[in-house]
Amino acid sequence: MQARPIRVNRIVLVIILLLLALLMGGLVTYRSAAQAMRDEYFMAHEIILVGTTTDLDALIQELQTIDPNIQLTLDPNRSFSLQTLQQSTQQSLGPQTVASAALQAGSGDSACTQLSAELEINLYQLTGSTDDVEAVLDAIEQTTAGGDVLADANWVIGEPWRPTGSPWRPTGSPWRPTGSGQDQSQPTPASLSDYENQWAFSKIGLADAQAVNTADTLSAVRIGVFDTSPLESDGIVAETVEEKPADNDLGIQIDHPQFIDTPVPPAPGSPQDIDVANHGYFNSGFIRELTPSSEIELIRVLTKNNRGDLATLNHALLTFMGNANADGINAVANLSLGVPPLEPFKPFAPWLDWEFPVPFEIQRQFDSLQTVAQIGECLDVVLVAAAGNDSAESLQVSNYPANWGTVLGVTASNQANEQACFANDGDVAAPGGDGRSPQDPTSVCEPRLNMCTDGSCAYSVVGYVHPKTIATGAPATTYQHWVGTSFATPMVSGLAALLRQIDPSLSAAEVREAIRCGATKPTTPQQVPVINVAQTLRCAEEASN
Repeated sequence: MQARPIRVNRIVLVIILLLLALLMGGLVTYRSAAQAMRDEYFMAHEIILVGTTTDLDALIQELQTIDPNIQLTLDPNRSFSLQTLQQSTQQSLGPQTVASAALQAGSGDSACTQLSAELEINLYQLTGSTDDVEAVLDAIEQTTAGGDVLADANWVIGEPWRPTGSPWRPTGSPWRPTGSGQDQSQPTPASLSDYENQWAFSKIGLADAQAVNTADTLSAVRIGVFDTSPLESDGIVAETVEEKPADNDLGIQIDHPQFIDTPVPPAPGSPQDIDVANHGYFNSGFIRELTPSSEIELIRVLTKNNRGDLATLNHALLTFMGNANADGINAVANLSLGVPPLEPFKPFAPWLDWEFPVPFEIQRQFDSLQTVAQIGECLDVVLVAAAGNDSAESLQVSNYPANWGTVLGVTASNQANEQACFANDGDVAAPGGDGRSPQDPTSVCEPRLNMCTDGSCAYSVVGYVHPKTIATGAPATTYQHWVGTSFATPMVSGLAALLRQIDPSLSAAEVREAIRCGATKPTTPQQVPVINVAQTLRCAEEASN
């Protein structure tokens, strides 16, 4: 009679042990997923600081008194000092500290005069035993010197590998539909005729650009395309290589600033393991079409999987803008990349759809990149960025940096001058394809590149392919269909460059305003302001008179 309660107790004990095992397994899964998400969104053991030399030195010394285990080691390869810049012919840099100027991004000349010539935008490695990014940023907030310095995590740019993310990627390379028998999101081959006769060129009035490009009075202009590179192989990512303009069909310079530390790549064979090495070259072709005599430099800031970091982008932009300033040449920067909003944290997906708060408390303000954008405005560089492709289910605002006042944000339009179903809001629009059938505007918004057979395809635009990006055994092709706000962006950058060739006296702000002024005005609630070459040229002429 005494055995029964013992047996019951054993059953209860087994149940308790099973519940504890499940709880421990859940905690392990949560911690693993949390670390994976942190790795997806910012680089471990790295921070970016923006300030004058004096303020940065004071902060580092004060941090030592708070926590001697915090050691900041400067990474000279991805750090930049404004002392290396020659004086801009457009603006002057004053003696003030950077913090006030960076927070006034977009306020015009007053912000430029508040930028210190001693300003530094530096990447630091956390080499002490306190090497957690959040802990160090929290410590900076506790310091007095931290009030004069801007601090950022080294955020991942391009596209973090979101397991439940939007079906459209900011690169213009949409997510592969789960369970699809055919990948409808990847580029499909096209012909020369498809390229020349595509609807995108007629929509923006490319012929009007070609008419003025015959003039021998055009001024020099340099366009930087910050993107992926077609030269990247499966070898060492940090290799530094280049290709001269004479060695490719587009006549562009391709440069590889050396990556010191790249983000964690996607798992081989995963849906995110896609090769978009041709992305930057594809973009460059649209710029070349609008400005045949311009100087185009494709600068790798993203890996072939579309992964990069904020510090690399900051340094590449500052170097490009500084070189253009030193050479006395007007410049345009094309950013067909961005940082989308944070995704919901679902550590137990796909088994459970539970959402949790994001497992880090760092604010995504991107103060360092915003400061770089302000420096670009002061150096009179036109910055153009993709709005992003996160709106397949509901309309979203632009990604960073397209939503800043000193950056012209570009959304994608379709054949009816309507906003593409996947495209986020932007300042202006340019053709980028669509994900819905023109005959059925209520259909699901999804990639349809497999349906494209010629240049009239409503779901795509057609661009150049670099031969080194064609997979072994794949059919040779010079052109491809692709879709996204990424590919609308270079059409706007090309138009900005054309304006600067025709009238080099136009400021960056005047170029942005002329493009907005010249865009075709919407006539229905669904339409967006699509760039128009002829109308923009008239607006620019009126602005200069």
